[in-house]
Amino acid sequence: MTSSALAFTLGLALSQGVPACSNRADATTHDRAFTPTAAAVLPPAPPGEAGVALDISALVEHVRPTVVSVAATRGSEEREDPQRVRAGGTSRSIERSLGSGFIVSPDGLVVTNAHVVHGAERVRVQLADGREHEASVLGEDEKLDVALLALRGATGLPVAQFGTSEALRVGDYLVAIGSPFGLRHTVTLGIVSAKERVLGLGPFDHLIQTDASINPGSSGGPVFDGHGRVVGVSTVIHARGQGIGFAIPIDDVRAIIPELRDEGRVSRGVLGVAFQAISHDLARALSLPGPTGALVTDVEAGGPAEKVGIEPGDVILSADEEPIEQAAELARMLGHRKPGESMRLVVRHGKDERVKRVVLAKPESEEKPAQKPEDIGPRKTIGVSVSDALGGGARIDGLDPRGAAAGELEVGDVVVEVNGQRIEHGADFLRLVDKAKRPGTLLVRLRRDGEALYAAVRVE
Repeated sequence: MTSSALAFTLGLALSQGVPACSNRADATTHDRAFTPTAAAVLPPAPPGEAGVALDISALVEHVRPTVVSVAATRGSEEREDPQRVRAGGTSRSIERSLGSGFIVSPDGLVVTNAHVVHGAERVRVQLADGREHEASVLGEDEKLDVALLALRGATGLPVAQFGTSEALRVGDYLVAIGSPFGLRHTVTLGIVSAKERVLGLGPFDHLIQTDASINPGSSGGPVFDGHGRVVGVSTVIHARGQGIGFAIPIDDVRAIIPELRDEGRVSRGVLGVAFQAISHDLARALSLPGPTGALVTDVEAGGPAEKVGIEPGDVILSADEEPIEQAAELARMLGHRKPGESMRLVVRHGKDERVKRVVLAKPESEEKPAQKPEDIGPRKTIGVSVSDALGGGARIDGLDPRGAAAGELEVGDVVVEVNGQRIEHGADFLRLVDKAKRPGTLLVRLRRDGEALYAAVRVE
Protein backbone atom coordinates (compact mmCIF):
# COMPACT_ATOMS: atom_id res chain seq x y z
CA MET A 1 0.00 0.00 0.00
CA THR A 2 1.41 3.42 -0.90
CA SER A 3 1.88 6.06 1.73
CA SER A 4 -0.57 8.34 -0.02
CA ALA A 5 -3.22 5.66 0.13
CA LEU A 6 -2.72 5.34 3.85
CA ALA A 7 -2.68 9.02 4.79
CA PHE A 8 -6.12 10.51 5.47
CA THR A 9 -7.80 7.25 4.59
CA LEU A 10 -6.13 5.67 7.59
CA GLY A 11 -6.43 8.61 9.94
CA LEU A 12 -8.96 11.34 10.51
CA ALA A 13 -11.76 9.53 8.75
CA LEU A 14 -10.18 6.13 8.67
CA SER A 15 -9.66 5.68 12.32
CA GLN A 16 -13.44 5.77 12.48
CA GLY A 17 -14.09 2.67 10.54
CA VAL A 18 -11.41 0.05 10.10
CA PRO A 19 -12.19 -3.53 11.01
CA ALA A 20 -9.56 -5.14 13.17
CA CYS A 21 -7.86 -8.43 12.41
CA SER A 22 -9.83 -11.23 13.96
CA ASN A 23 -6.86 -12.39 16.00
CA ARG A 24 -6.58 -8.90 17.50
CA ALA A 25 -10.24 -8.43 18.35
CA ASP A 26 -10.85 -7.75 22.00
CA ALA A 27 -12.97 -10.01 24.15
CA THR A 28 -15.79 -7.49 24.27
CA THR A 29 -16.12 -7.57 20.50
CA HIS A 30 -16.37 -11.35 20.43
CA ASP A 31 -18.83 -11.37 23.32
CA ARG A 32 -21.13 -9.13 21.28
CA ALA A 33 -20.82 -11.20 18.12
CA PHE A 34 -24.07 -12.27 16.55
CA THR A 35 -25.30 -15.79 17.31
CA PRO A 36 -28.16 -17.21 15.22
CA THR A 37 -31.20 -18.64 16.99
CA ALA A 38 -30.02 -22.11 17.93
CA ALA A 39 -33.20 -23.95 16.95
CA ALA A 40 -33.12 -22.51 13.46
CA VAL A 41 -29.48 -23.19 12.65
CA LEU A 42 -28.83 -26.09 10.33
CA PRO A 43 -27.04 -28.86 12.22
CA PRO A 44 -23.35 -29.28 11.47
CA ALA A 45 -22.79 -30.98 8.15
CA PRO A 46 -22.04 -34.69 8.59
CA PRO A 47 -18.30 -35.41 8.38
CA GLY A 48 -16.87 -37.54 5.63
CA GLU A 49 -14.36 -40.32 6.05
CA ALA A 50 -11.71 -39.63 8.69
CA GLY A 51 -13.97 -36.85 10.01
CA VAL A 52 -12.27 -34.28 7.79
CA ALA A 53 -15.10 -32.96 5.64
CA LEU A 54 -18.17 -34.11 3.82
CA ASP A 55 -18.27 -34.60 0.06
CA ILE A 56 -19.02 -31.49 -1.96
CA SER A 57 -22.38 -32.55 -3.37
CA ALA A 58 -23.68 -33.38 0.12
CA LEU A 59 -22.31 -30.11 1.48
CA VAL A 60 -24.03 -28.08 -1.23
CA GLU A 61 -27.33 -29.88 -0.70
CA HIS A 62 -27.01 -29.17 3.00
CA VAL A 63 -26.29 -25.41 2.84
CA ARG A 64 -28.09 -24.40 -0.36
CA PRO A 65 -31.38 -23.45 1.40
CA THR A 66 -29.54 -20.71 3.34
CA VAL A 67 -28.24 -18.91 0.22
CA VAL A 68 -30.28 -16.18 -1.50
CA SER A 69 -30.13 -13.97 -4.57
CA VAL A 70 -30.42 -10.19 -4.10
CA ALA A 71 -31.71 -7.71 -6.70
CA ALA A 72 -31.53 -3.98 -5.96
CA THR A 73 -33.16 -1.25 -8.07
CA ARG A 74 -32.30 2.43 -8.19
CA GLY A 75 -34.51 4.81 -10.15
CA SER A 76 -38.04 4.41 -11.49
CA GLU A 77 -39.45 3.48 -14.85
CA GLU A 78 -42.92 4.80 -13.95
CA ARG A 79 -42.10 8.51 -13.77
CA GLU A 80 -40.51 11.07 -16.03
CA ASP A 81 -38.07 13.47 -14.40
CA PRO A 82 -39.44 16.85 -15.52
CA GLN A 83 -36.32 18.70 -14.42
CA ARG A 84 -34.20 16.67 -16.81
CA VAL A 85 -36.57 16.21 -19.69
CA ARG A 86 -35.19 17.53 -22.95
CA ALA A 87 -36.94 17.69 -26.30
CA GLY A 88 -39.13 14.63 -26.58
CA GLY A 89 -38.66 13.68 -22.92
CA THR A 90 -37.36 10.34 -21.67
CA SER A 91 -38.04 8.30 -18.56
CA ARG A 92 -35.54 8.25 -15.74
CA SER A 93 -33.01 5.47 -16.24
CA ILE A 94 -33.10 2.32 -14.16
CA GLU A 95 -30.00 0.98 -12.47
CA ARG A 96 -30.07 -2.59 -11.20
CA SER A 97 -27.48 -4.48 -9.25
CA LEU A 98 -27.45 -8.20 -8.62
CA GLY A 99 -25.77 -9.93 -5.73
CA SER A 100 -26.05 -12.77 -3.29
CA GLY A 101 -26.50 -13.24 0.44
CA PHE A 102 -27.21 -15.74 3.19
CA ILE A 103 -29.83 -16.07 5.92
CA VAL A 104 -28.77 -15.51 9.53
CA SER A 105 -32.12 -15.60 11.37
CA PRO A 106 -35.33 -17.59 10.86
CA ASP A 107 -37.38 -14.38 10.58
CA GLY A 108 -35.41 -13.26 7.54
CA LEU A 109 -32.25 -11.36 8.42
CA VAL A 110 -29.89 -11.63 5.46
CA VAL A 111 -26.22 -10.64 5.14
CA THR A 112 -24.96 -9.26 1.82
CA ASN A 113 -22.45 -6.67 0.55
CA ALA A 114 -23.19 -2.99 1.17
CA HIS A 115 -22.27 -2.06 -2.40
CA VAL A 116 -25.03 -4.35 -3.71
CA VAL A 117 -27.86 -2.47 -1.96
CA HIS A 118 -26.43 0.98 -1.22
CA GLY A 119 -28.86 3.68 -2.32
CA ALA A 120 -31.43 1.16 -3.52
CA GLU A 121 -35.07 2.21 -3.69
CA ARG A 122 -36.24 -1.38 -3.89
CA VAL A 123 -34.62 -4.65 -2.83
CA ARG A 124 -36.01 -8.09 -3.65
CA VAL A 125 -34.59 -11.35 -2.35
CA GLN A 126 -35.19 -14.75 -3.92
CA LEU A 127 -34.87 -17.84 -1.75
CA ALA A 128 -33.45 -21.16 -2.89
CA ASP A 129 -36.96 -22.57 -3.36
CA GLY A 130 -37.93 -19.71 -5.70
CA ARG A 131 -40.03 -17.69 -3.26
CA GLU A 132 -39.44 -13.93 -3.35
CA HIS A 133 -39.59 -11.35 -0.58
CA GLU A 134 -39.38 -7.59 -0.54
CA ALA A 135 -36.53 -6.54 1.73
CA SER A 136 -35.60 -3.49 3.78
CA VAL A 137 -32.01 -2.43 4.40
CA LEU A 138 -31.66 -2.47 8.19
CA GLY A 139 -28.10 -1.25 8.19
CA GLU A 140 -24.95 -0.78 6.14
CA ASP A 141 -21.27 -0.63 6.94
CA GLU A 142 -19.63 0.69 3.79
CA LYS A 143 -16.18 0.48 5.34
CA LEU A 144 -16.41 -3.30 5.71
CA ASP A 145 -18.80 -3.59 2.73
CA VAL A 146 -21.49 -5.42 4.69
CA ALA A 147 -25.24 -4.81 4.78
CA LEU A 148 -28.04 -6.43 6.78
CA LEU A 149 -31.44 -6.93 5.15
CA ALA A 150 -34.82 -7.80 6.68
CA LEU A 151 -37.19 -9.88 4.55
CA ARG A 152 -40.83 -8.88 4.87
CA GLY A 153 -43.21 -11.62 5.92
CA ALA A 154 -40.51 -14.25 6.39
CA THR A 155 -40.76 -16.93 9.09
CA GLY A 156 -39.17 -20.28 9.78
CA LEU A 157 -36.29 -19.91 7.35
CA PRO A 158 -33.19 -22.13 7.49
CA VAL A 159 -30.16 -20.35 8.91
CA ALA A 160 -26.52 -20.63 7.97
CA GLN A 161 -24.06 -21.85 10.57
CA PHE A 162 -21.09 -19.63 11.37
CA GLY A 163 -17.57 -20.96 11.39
CA THR A 164 -14.49 -18.96 12.31
CA SER A 165 -12.18 -17.39 9.77
CA GLU A 166 -9.37 -17.23 12.32
CA ALA A 167 -9.14 -21.03 12.30
CA LEU A 168 -8.71 -21.25 8.51
CA ARG A 169 -5.39 -22.50 7.18
CA VAL A 170 -3.86 -21.94 3.78
CA GLY A 171 -4.83 -24.96 1.70
CA ASP A 172 -8.21 -25.58 3.38
CA TYR A 173 -11.08 -26.28 0.99
CA LEU A 174 -13.66 -23.56 0.39
CA VAL A 175 -17.03 -23.60 -1.38
CA ALA A 176 -18.52 -20.35 -2.71
CA ILE A 177 -22.21 -20.14 -3.65
CA GLY A 178 -23.73 -17.14 -5.38
CA SER A 179 -25.44 -15.77 -8.47
CA PRO A 180 -22.66 -14.69 -10.86
CA PHE A 181 -24.10 -12.86 -13.87
CA GLY A 182 -27.56 -13.72 -12.51
CA LEU A 183 -26.94 -17.48 -12.68
CA ARG A 184 -28.56 -18.42 -9.38
CA HIS A 185 -26.93 -20.79 -6.90
CA THR A 186 -23.74 -21.32 -8.85
CA VAL A 187 -21.30 -23.43 -6.84
CA THR A 188 -17.52 -23.11 -7.14
CA LEU A 189 -14.80 -24.99 -5.28
CA GLY A 190 -11.36 -23.78 -4.28
CA ILE A 191 -8.90 -23.49 -1.44
CA VAL A 192 -7.64 -20.81 0.89
CA SER A 193 -4.86 -19.37 -1.27
CA ALA A 194 -3.75 -16.81 1.33
CA LYS A 195 -4.94 -15.07 4.49
CA GLU A 196 -4.56 -11.45 5.60
CA ARG A 197 -4.24 -10.43 1.95
CA VAL A 198 -3.72 -6.69 1.42
CA LEU A 199 -4.84 -5.23 -1.94
CA GLY A 200 -4.06 -1.58 -1.34
CA LEU A 201 -7.75 -0.64 -1.25
CA GLY A 202 -7.68 0.59 2.31
CA PRO A 203 -7.35 -0.74 5.83
CA PHE A 204 -10.01 -3.41 5.47
CA ASP A 205 -7.79 -5.51 3.29
CA HIS A 206 -7.00 -8.44 5.53
CA LEU A 207 -9.04 -10.60 3.18
CA ILE A 208 -9.21 -14.30 2.49
CA GLN A 209 -7.83 -15.05 -0.98
CA THR A 210 -9.27 -18.03 -2.80
CA ASP A 211 -9.16 -19.61 -6.23
CA ALA A 212 -12.87 -20.46 -5.99
CA SER A 213 -14.42 -18.52 -8.86
CA ILE A 214 -16.04 -15.24 -7.72
CA ASN A 215 -17.67 -13.10 -10.42
CA PRO A 216 -20.07 -10.13 -10.64
CA GLY A 217 -23.28 -11.22 -8.93
CA SER A 218 -21.42 -13.38 -6.42
CA SER A 219 -20.91 -10.35 -4.16
CA GLY A 220 -22.36 -10.87 -0.70
CA GLY A 221 -22.62 -14.62 -1.08
CA PRO A 222 -21.32 -17.03 1.55
CA VAL A 223 -18.01 -18.85 1.41
CA PHE A 224 -18.23 -22.16 3.30
CA ASP A 225 -15.53 -24.31 4.80
CA GLY A 226 -15.44 -28.05 4.25
CA HIS A 227 -17.94 -28.59 7.06
CA GLY A 228 -20.62 -26.29 5.66
CA ARG A 229 -19.91 -23.34 7.96
CA VAL A 230 -19.73 -19.77 6.68
CA VAL A 231 -16.17 -18.48 7.00
CA GLY A 232 -16.29 -15.54 4.59
CA VAL A 233 -18.42 -13.21 2.47
CA SER A 234 -17.52 -12.90 -1.22
CA THR A 235 -16.62 -9.32 -2.01
CA VAL A 236 -13.77 -8.57 -4.43
CA ILE A 237 -12.93 -9.82 -7.90
CA HIS A 238 -9.39 -9.34 -9.14
CA ALA A 239 -9.86 -7.48 -12.43
CA ARG A 240 -6.68 -8.84 -14.02
CA GLY A 241 -6.60 -12.31 -12.58
CA GLN A 242 -8.42 -15.50 -13.47
CA GLY A 243 -9.18 -17.70 -10.51
CA ILE A 244 -8.44 -15.04 -7.91
CA GLY A 245 -11.21 -13.93 -5.58
CA PHE A 246 -11.44 -12.45 -2.11
CA ALA A 247 -13.78 -12.75 0.86
CA ILE A 248 -14.35 -10.74 4.04
CA PRO A 249 -13.49 -12.85 7.11
CA ILE A 250 -16.68 -13.94 8.84
CA ASP A 251 -15.30 -13.06 12.28
CA ASP A 252 -15.38 -9.38 11.32
CA VAL A 253 -18.87 -9.67 9.82
CA ARG A 254 -20.35 -11.53 12.75
CA ALA A 255 -19.06 -8.91 15.18
CA ILE A 256 -21.04 -6.06 13.58
CA ILE A 257 -24.38 -7.79 12.86
CA PRO A 258 -25.98 -6.84 16.22
CA GLU A 259 -25.07 -3.17 15.71
CA LEU A 260 -26.37 -3.13 12.14
CA ARG A 261 -29.60 -4.74 13.34
CA ASP A 262 -30.12 -2.42 16.30
CA GLU A 263 -28.53 0.86 15.19
CA GLY A 264 -28.41 0.69 11.39
CA ARG A 265 -24.70 1.46 11.29
CA VAL A 266 -21.40 0.70 13.01
CA SER A 267 -19.91 3.25 15.38
CA ARG A 268 -16.12 3.26 15.59
CA GLY A 269 -13.87 5.36 17.78
CA VAL A 270 -11.78 8.16 16.29
CA LEU A 271 -8.13 8.68 17.21
CA GLY A 272 -7.90 11.87 15.16
CA VAL A 273 -4.69 11.28 13.24
CA ALA A 274 -3.61 10.52 9.71
CA PHE A 275 -0.75 8.07 9.44
CA GLN A 276 1.20 6.07 6.89
CA ALA A 277 3.46 3.07 6.54
CA ILE A 278 7.19 3.46 7.09
CA SER A 279 9.53 2.45 4.28
CA HIS A 280 13.19 1.52 4.73
CA ASP A 281 14.18 4.97 3.47
CA LEU A 282 11.85 6.69 5.93
CA ALA A 283 13.13 4.51 8.76
CA ARG A 284 16.69 5.62 8.02
CA ALA A 285 15.65 9.26 7.75
CA LEU A 286 13.85 9.03 11.10
CA SER A 287 16.74 7.12 12.72
CA LEU A 288 14.45 4.19 13.43
CA PRO A 289 15.85 0.67 13.89
CA GLY A 290 13.52 -0.67 11.19
CA PRO A 291 10.46 0.04 9.02
CA THR A 292 7.90 -0.67 11.73
CA GLY A 293 5.18 1.43 13.35
CA ALA A 294 2.75 4.03 12.03
CA LEU A 295 4.13 7.45 11.07
CA VAL A 296 1.77 10.28 12.07
CA THR A 297 1.37 12.69 9.13
CA ASP A 298 -1.40 14.95 10.45
CA VAL A 299 -3.34 15.54 13.65
CA GLU A 300 -6.94 16.68 13.89
CA ALA A 301 -7.28 19.97 15.74
CA GLY A 302 -8.99 19.37 19.06
CA GLY A 303 -9.07 15.61 18.49
CA PRO A 304 -8.11 12.89 20.98
CA ALA A 305 -4.53 12.58 19.71
CA GLU A 306 -3.83 16.31 19.88
CA LYS A 307 -5.21 16.46 23.41
CA VAL A 308 -2.52 14.05 24.62
CA GLY A 309 0.31 15.73 22.72
CA ILE A 310 0.73 13.50 19.66
CA GLU A 311 2.30 15.47 16.80
CA PRO A 312 3.05 15.02 13.09
CA GLY A 313 6.33 13.13 12.75
CA ASP A 314 5.67 10.95 15.80
CA VAL A 315 5.74 7.19 15.28
CA ILE A 316 3.14 5.00 17.02
CA LEU A 317 5.04 1.86 18.03
CA SER A 318 2.40 -0.09 19.94
CA ALA A 319 -1.22 0.04 21.06
CA ASP A 320 -2.44 -1.69 24.21
CA GLU A 321 0.78 -3.71 24.40
CA GLU A 322 0.40 -4.91 20.79
CA PRO A 323 3.42 -4.00 18.64
CA ILE A 324 2.54 -2.14 15.44
CA GLU A 325 4.60 -3.85 12.74
CA GLN A 326 2.69 -2.21 9.89
CA ALA A 327 0.54 0.91 9.82
CA ALA A 328 -2.46 -1.10 8.63
CA GLU A 329 -2.42 -3.03 11.91
CA LEU A 330 -3.18 0.14 13.87
CA ALA A 331 -6.02 0.95 11.49
CA ARG A 332 -7.51 -2.51 11.99
CA MET A 333 -7.22 -2.27 15.75
CA LEU A 334 -9.06 1.06 15.73
CA GLY A 335 -11.82 -0.59 13.74
CA HIS A 336 -12.81 -2.69 16.74
CA ARG A 337 -12.81 0.19 19.20
CA LYS A 338 -15.83 2.23 20.24
CA PRO A 339 -16.11 5.92 21.10
CA GLY A 340 -15.19 6.47 24.73
CA GLU A 341 -12.76 3.55 24.91
CA SER A 342 -9.22 4.20 26.12
CA MET A 343 -6.04 3.09 24.35
CA ARG A 344 -2.48 2.97 25.66
CA LEU A 345 -0.10 4.07 22.92
CA VAL A 346 3.69 3.98 22.91
CA VAL A 347 4.82 6.88 20.73
CA ARG A 348 8.33 7.74 19.55
CA HIS A 349 8.92 11.50 19.53
CA GLY A 350 12.38 12.28 18.18
CA LYS A 351 14.61 9.89 20.06
CA ASP A 352 12.30 9.57 23.06
CA GLU A 353 9.53 7.02 23.64
CA ARG A 354 6.46 8.26 25.45
CA VAL A 355 3.34 6.52 26.76
CA LYS A 356 0.06 8.23 25.83
CA ARG A 357 -3.39 7.30 27.10
CA VAL A 358 -6.02 8.49 24.68
CA VAL A 359 -9.82 8.31 24.81
CA LEU A 360 -11.36 7.74 21.38
CA ALA A 361 -14.00 10.18 20.17
CA LYS A 362 -17.15 9.86 18.10
CA PRO A 363 -16.98 10.51 14.37
CA GLU A 364 -18.38 13.93 13.48
CA SER A 365 -21.10 12.25 11.44
CA GLU A 366 -22.47 10.66 14.62
CA GLU A 367 -22.75 13.83 16.67
CA LYS A 368 -26.20 14.38 15.13
CA PRO A 369 -27.33 10.91 14.02
CA ALA A 370 -29.69 10.51 11.13
CA GLN A 371 -33.16 9.22 11.91
CA LYS A 372 -34.71 6.22 10.27
CA PRO A 373 -38.07 6.59 8.52
CA GLU A 374 -39.77 4.37 11.07
CA ASP A 375 -38.45 6.51 13.93
CA ILE A 376 -39.48 9.97 12.81
CA GLY A 377 -43.16 10.16 13.68
CA PRO A 378 -45.19 12.31 11.26
CA ARG A 379 -42.32 12.38 8.76
CA LYS A 380 -43.06 8.73 8.09
CA THR A 381 -45.70 10.03 5.70
CA ILE A 382 -42.98 11.02 3.23
CA GLY A 383 -40.60 8.18 4.20
CA VAL A 384 -37.15 9.73 4.54
CA SER A 385 -34.08 9.57 6.73
CA VAL A 386 -31.73 12.55 6.68
CA SER A 387 -28.45 13.85 8.07
CA ASP A 388 -26.61 17.17 8.07
CA ALA A 389 -24.96 17.85 4.71
CA LEU A 390 -21.47 19.27 4.40
CA GLY A 391 -21.80 22.95 3.57
CA GLY A 392 -25.37 23.11 4.89
CA GLY A 393 -28.65 21.46 4.02
CA ALA A 394 -30.31 18.12 4.71
CA ARG A 395 -28.84 15.10 2.94
CA ILE A 396 -31.30 12.36 1.99
CA ASP A 397 -29.77 9.14 3.36
CA GLY A 398 -32.69 6.77 2.92
CA LEU A 399 -36.08 6.51 1.25
CA ASP A 400 -39.02 4.27 1.96
CA PRO A 401 -40.10 3.08 -1.51
CA ARG A 402 -43.72 3.34 -0.34
CA GLY A 403 -43.37 6.92 0.90
CA ALA A 404 -44.37 10.05 -1.01
CA ALA A 405 -40.79 11.32 -1.21
CA ALA A 406 -39.60 8.25 -3.13
CA GLY A 407 -41.22 9.56 -6.28
CA GLU A 408 -39.54 12.96 -6.08
CA LEU A 409 -36.35 12.76 -4.01
CA GLU A 410 -33.32 10.52 -4.42
CA VAL A 411 -30.74 9.21 -1.98
CA GLY A 412 -27.87 11.68 -2.04
CA ASP A 413 -30.03 14.75 -2.72
CA VAL A 414 -29.27 17.76 -0.53
CA VAL A 415 -32.37 19.76 0.42
CA VAL A 416 -31.56 23.49 0.74
CA GLU A 417 -35.06 25.06 0.90
CA VAL A 418 -38.60 24.01 1.76
CA ASN A 419 -41.42 26.38 0.84
CA GLY A 420 -38.90 29.20 0.56
CA GLN A 421 -37.36 28.60 3.99
CA ARG A 422 -33.63 27.88 4.05
CA ILE A 423 -32.48 24.50 5.37
CA GLU A 424 -29.20 24.49 7.31
CA HIS A 425 -29.48 21.12 9.04
CA GLY A 426 -31.35 17.84 8.73
CA ALA A 427 -33.41 18.81 11.76
CA ASP A 428 -34.64 21.94 9.95
CA PHE A 429 -36.08 19.83 7.14
CA LEU A 430 -37.76 17.39 9.51
CA ARG A 431 -39.28 20.22 11.54
CA LEU A 432 -40.85 21.79 8.44
CA VAL A 433 -42.24 18.42 7.38
CA ASP A 434 -43.84 18.10 10.82
CA LYS A 435 -45.39 21.57 10.61
CA ALA A 436 -46.64 21.20 7.04
CA LYS A 437 -50.37 21.54 6.40
CA ARG A 438 -51.99 18.18 5.63
CA PRO A 439 -52.92 17.25 3.02
CA GLY A 440 -50.58 19.52 1.13
CA THR A 441 -47.46 19.86 -0.97
CA LEU A 442 -43.92 20.87 -0.03
CA LEU A 443 -41.95 22.84 -2.60
CA VAL A 444 -38.45 21.49 -2.14
CA ARG A 445 -35.33 23.07 -3.62
CA LEU A 446 -32.39 20.71 -3.74
CA ARG A 447 -28.97 19.95 -5.17
CA ARG A 448 -28.52 16.76 -7.18
CA ASP A 449 -25.28 15.84 -8.93
CA GLY A 450 -24.21 19.47 -8.95
CA GLU A 451 -27.51 20.77 -10.35
CA ALA A 452 -30.14 22.88 -8.59
CA LEU A 453 -33.63 21.38 -8.90
CA TYR A 454 -37.13 21.74 -7.47
CA ALA A 455 -39.39 18.90 -6.43
CA ALA A 456 -42.96 18.79 -5.17
CA VAL A 457 -43.49 16.37 -2.29
CA ARG A 458 -47.00 15.61 -1.05
CA VAL A 459 -47.69 15.19 2.65
CA GLU A 460 -50.78 13.38 3.85
